Parts: sequence; structure tokens; C-alpha cells
Amino acid sequence: MPVISRRTAKFLALIVALLIVLPLATLYALLHASLPRLDGTISAPALGAATSIERDSLGIPTITAANRADLAFGSGFVHGQDRFFQMDLLRRVAAGELAELFGAVAVQQDEKARTFRFRHVATEVLARMTADQRALLSAYARGVNAALESLQSRPWEYWVLGSTPAAWREEDSILVTLAMWWDLQYSGFASELAKRKINDKLAGSECAPAWKCALQFYYPSRTGWDSANGLAAETPDSISALAALGAVFTPLQLPARASHAGSNNWALAGRLTATGAALVASDMHLNLRVPTVWYRARLRTRPGASAAALDLNGVTLPGAPLLVAGSNTHVAWAFTNSGGKWLDLEPQECEAVADTELRTSHGSVPLSVTHELIRVHGADSVTFDVKSAPAGVLFLPEPGEGRCWFARWLAQLPEATNLNLQKLETAASVDEVLKLAPDIGIPAQNLVVGDRDGHIAWTICGRIPLESGAQRFSGQGPWTSPGQHPHLVDPASGRLWSANARAIDDAHDEALIGGDEASIGADYDLGARARQIGDDLAALAPGATPADMLRVQLDDRAVFLTRWRNLLLELLDENALRNHPRREAFRGLVLQWNARASIDSVGYRLVREFHDRTESAVWRMSVRALDVTEELPLPDRFERSLWELVTSRPSGKLPPEFASWRELLLAQLDIAIVKLTESCGELANCTWGARNVVRVRHPLSGALSYLARFLDMPTFELPGDHNMPRVQDVQQGAFGASERFAVSPGYEAQGYLHIAGGQSGHPLSPYYRAGFAAWARGEPLPFLPGSVQHRLLLSP
Repeated sequence: MPVISRRTAKFLALIVALLIVLPLATLYALLHASLPRLDGTISAPALGAATSIERDSLGIPTITAANRADLAFGSGFVHGQDRFFQMDLLRRVAAGELAELFGAVAVQQDEKARTFRFRHVATEVLARMTADQRALLSAYARGVNAALESLQSRPWEYWVLGSTPAAWREEDSILVTLAMWWDLQYSGFASELAKRKINDKLAGSECAPAWKCALQFYYPSRTGWDSANGLAAETPDSISALAALGAVFTPLQLPARASHAGSNNWALAGRLTATGAALVASDMHLNLRVPTVWYRARLRTRPGASAAALDLNGVTLPGAPLLVAGSNTHVAWAFTNSGGKWLDLEPQECEAVADTELRTSHGSVPLSVTHELIRVHGADSVTFDVKSAPAGVLFLPEPGEGRCWFARWLAQLPEATNLNLQKLETAASVDEVLKLAPDIGIPAQNLVVGDRDGHIAWTICGRIPLESGAQRFSGQGPWTSPGQHPHLVDPASGRLWSANARAIDDAHDEALIGGDEASIGADYDLGARARQIGDDLAALAPGATPADMLRVQLDDRAVFLTRWRNLLLELLDENALRNHPRREAFRGLVLQWNARASIDSVGYRLVREFHDRTESAVWRMSVRALDVTEELPLPDRFERSLWELVTSRPSGKLPPEFASWRELLLAQLDIAIVKLTESCGELANCTWGARNVVRVRHPLSGALSYLARFLDMPTFELPGDHNMPRVQDVQQGAFGASERFAVSPGYEAQGYLHIAGGQSGHPLSPYYRAGFAAWARGEPLPFLPGSVQHRLLLSP
């Protein structure tokens, strides 16, 4: 074997080093070139006057401009600098244009979105806007594109994808709003489909006069957890469909839970706060990703002859020129997603779907067809046909079942989306906000608002049709006016809150929100979280401060599962423990629980696992008794019927392998023990933190696994769960509070605000992770930006 000389060995080592170092150096150079400029002066001829962008140590900008249009330009500029790829994904999600970036893997998702033709909707929305609103979007788009041009290199994600970013257009900001419709409401189609399929099996039920009476067993309209802003919770209705129980029993695989984008918000009247102004708190629960959903900003205009100066603080959505939630120094506002009848699925008889017609046993039904071209990166384009009938757009063809499902959604109506959220920027009182809310075109949200004079209110922010039946989605009927729109002002308690549950107890308002499904809960959340928030607020002494609000937001007490713990301990009596050492160990750990979803709690995790296994088993048992064999999403409000069953234990049908409800419950306990032991080795090792590991990931880190640690946020075990104020649910992925704030208008310096990530989407930026650890640990950051670290001047 030849001997390599020392000189040759050094030469080879140098070659190997160069082969490794040069590509890394090139990659670093490309990444570094796409970092935004933070200081100096940049020419911006499109501006009317100079606009300054000052950033603090977290990268939070204060944008100061001469007028609202220049402020929109500056907002577009910072969004384009820090978050362009995120903005691009949002517009592409709504428009069904992801495959143009990601290739064939995204075609199926694009087809789902193209069904609703949102780019066409966005064009129609834009055409209906006022001249001032159109000018605002135009200025914003110019700002975004100016930011792209200011970079020395295209944003780094496009180097990875082998693509070039497309310029921002005015209608793209409308698409970003439509992307929020998608994120907040699209999952409702799965829930609607489940309800309709159960309804098919309940037709002709003894429970008169209509199917909804029996359907209330599966989707209760009321639960013992409902609090409805201080009104007494009602006793749960009697269960009406117990005779339906029985059939196939398959407990091992948990069914999908009905997905709800969550959120908490509340307001305290000024007579209960330390300042005398209202105190508004917000934590919007969404899927967490890198970069995070929101972008913090302070937006200011200099006083002028024609308009008062603006001073807006809070969170913005990259892709749009508006403040989404926060304070304008006169009023503060916050949102939570609202359950309601915002979409619909209607089954139509069909034996086959042809190119331009639906074939039925009674003849053919003509279909109107629109050809959508989906461009696919690295492959041929795909044509997707959107087929429509009077019942809506073809959503799910099932000719083998003799039916086809047609969808209708308020998001498809150009009248339902607009830029009127901007009007909150100049609102000076709660009364003004209530007059504006019915005409604000966003996906329906629970709006809680408070003003400097101490007044508070709740309403639905979003357009609501007066029609409750088929005409609700036609766009032809009237919308609610301020006098008709659901609202609640200055309750005697001085407290208002919403947490995706039933927020009010007024039959007229509930019918407006829930349409023809008001009697089955309108997809409201269970209400346990809302009740716990209400109780926390009731316990506060007068003189409340933002610090008190943070303690409520971080409340991880296990109020909801306490009765399930007691049920477990009662179940595990002497007979149940005899010759069952693992049950005995389980009971011992449950006895030690600390009544919180804390990361060190074993008892909480054990009780939660038993609850979920039992819930799964009873839901499947109930649905399959109707000969529905497919998996249907499990609604949160089924908890009412579930609890009635496991406590009253009726003598109705059970799966043949169980002689009693006690046997069924013990079987779920044993399954829980097996699954937990498989996961943890020993039950004592099964802490809630080990289960509740939050991983906030970049959308490209899965494909770039070798860079995942570089792209993703740090991993944390976090306290919290779904049915409590501190929502942290890894069962839905990384899902939790996308931001937290509390503020009194006029006293912004006393408030706090943190978001679930950094300001920048660039991994080399010092602002990529800045603030994330504070969010994870629940540590408050100032509501207002800090001292100036960088100053950039945009000069016309």
C-alpha cells in the first residue's frame, strides 16, 4: 500500500476542507445578502413625505409618517423586509397557488382552495372598495415591493426552493384576509359533514318534530359549563337518544377531534381597574409556526391640518396594512373566533358526475364549470374544474353513496370581506366601535372592546346575514344593521369575556349567529375554559392591573378534569384493585395530582388519558349505533352527553363484550395504562410536560432536516391544556397562544405584549428568536416598543 507523504496529506485535507467550507461560505453569503437594512436612508419616490422606521432591541418597529397612506407604505416595507415569505404563503394558501412554489406535493391542497375561487373573490372585493381604501392597499403594495428591491439578494427561502418572489399586488392583501377565513373556519366543513351524516341516520327518529332534537345528543346546545358572560349556567338538557347506543366497539385509536381555532379575550370596566380606564386582555390561540403569525408594530402619523394624529400599538398581520388587535389610545380591542353558521353543506342526489352535469335517478342537473389552471413547480400545469349548482360548489362527490355534497360559505361572497377594520383606528369610544362592527368584513369574531372612560362591550365583528335558511349564503338578502347586530354593553358585573363558547344568552342574537343550527350549539366550544376565566375575573379585587390579567392567561388549574379524577377514584374501589397492581399504582399517582396541568404533574396526564379514552369509546359507540362506520370528528360539546352517560349509566345497549358501564370504564382505564406504559416505561415517569412538548417549526425545516435546529424555535415542555385559560395543546400540533397582551387605552406604558416568536423570518437576524423564550415562560414584555437601536429613513 503506497505511503502518502505529509505534503500530499495536507493538500488532500485542504481540498476536503474547501469542498466543505466553500459551499457553506456560499450559503452563508447568500443568506447574509438577504438580511434587511436597518439603518441609514433609502430612496422611496412613491412616498409623499419622509417616513422613519425605528427598531428596538426586539426588532419591533415604530413607523412614523405624515399621513395614513405613507404609514401603509412603511408597514408594507417592514413586512416585506422581515416576513415576505410568510406573506407569500398566506396569499398562496387562499388562492390555491402553493404548488407553484412546492411542486406536485401541494396540488391537492391547491385544489381544495381553488374550489372557492378566492383570487376571483379578492378581485371583486377590491373593485367594491372606496378610493381611500384602494389607495391604502396600493401604498402598502408599493412598500412591500420597495422592501424586496432594497435587499441585496432575494429572500433566502426562494434560493432553497429555486424560485423567484412575485411582486405584491393590491388584491394579495385581500387574499391574506381570505387566508384567515380559511384558517379560522374551513375546518367547519368537516364538522358540518359529520352532523349531516349523523342526521341522515336520525331521519324519522321518535324525537319529534325534527332531526335536531335527536342530534342534540351528539351536539348539545347547552352544557353545564356555559357561563354566557355572568348568567347562571343552565342544567344540562335531558339526553334524548340513549336508545341509539350500541354496535361496534373499537377503543384503541382516538378519533380526530373537531378542530377549532381558539382564543381568549376579556375586558374589565374602569370601576374595577387601577387606572379607571377599561382593561382589555387578549390571547389568540392558533397553530404556531416560524415565523409566528403576528408582527408587533407601533404605527404613528404626525399631526396634520386635515386629520388627528394616529398612535396605534399592538399586532399586525404580515400582508395587510392594518392593526389587527391592540390600542389606539382611546379604545383597545381583542378577538376570539366565533362559532356560528358561517358555512353550509347540502347533500344532493347523484349517481354520477359528468363534465357539465350531475346525473340523478330523475334526470340530469346542469353544472356550471370554471377551469382553474394550477401551475406546478418542476412539472406540467394541472387543470382543475370548479363545478357549481344552485346548491353551491361541488365539495365532495360521493356517487357511490348516491349523493354529492355542495358547499356554501360566507367567505365566497365579496360583500363579506372588506377593509373596514381600518375604521377602528380612529374610534374614540365603545359606542363608536359598536356602530362599526356590523360592517367590518372579516371572518366572524367575538370582539371585546374597552375605552378610556371605562366602558366595555362585546359584539360580533363581521357581517351577519339576517336570513337563517338557504338564503343566508346567497348574498342577496340583507345584513344586520347596528341596531340588529348582537351586542352586550356595560354589564352590571363590570366583566365581559369570550373563549369560543356561547357568549350570550339571548335567543334572538343566538339565532342570528347560529342560523338554523342555533339549537345544536352552532359549533361553540364546550365552555369550560370560558367559565374558568369568568370565575378568575370574578375573584379579582377592584384595582386590577395588567399583571392580574397575565395570571389569568397563565391559569393552568385542572378545573375541567377534577370531576373525572373523582370519578376515577370512585371507580378504583377495593374490588377493582384486587389482583390489579397496575391499577393500584395508577390510583396512587392520581391521588397525588396537584390539580394543575403543570409540566411535573403525573396525575393530570393520567386522568386526561382516561378521559380521552373513555370519550373516544363512547363517541364511537354512539355513532356506530347509527351504522356510521367512518371516523367523524369528535365535538367538544359531546362532553355533556358523555358525562351524563358515565354517571347515570343507563341500562341501554352496550357493546356485547361489556355487561355494564363499570366494565366499560375499567376497560378504558386498562387501555390507558397500557398506552401510557408503552410511552413512558413506568407510569411514574408520565409527566404532563413529557407529553406537552411544544415544537414550533419552520415550514421548510422538514425538508431541510439538517438545518432544523437552525430554523426551528427552541423546544419547551409547557404547562396548559385545552379546557383551561392557558391553552397549550400539542395534540393539534403546536397550538396555543399566538400572542398575549393586556392594556388600558391611554395607559399603554403599563401594559404588556409578547408573541410566540421573533419579529424576523430570517435565521441570521438577531430578531429571529428574540422574545420567544419570554412567551414560552409567560414573562411579560412591554406593550410599547423600547428604546431605539436602529433608525432607517425612507426618503421621497
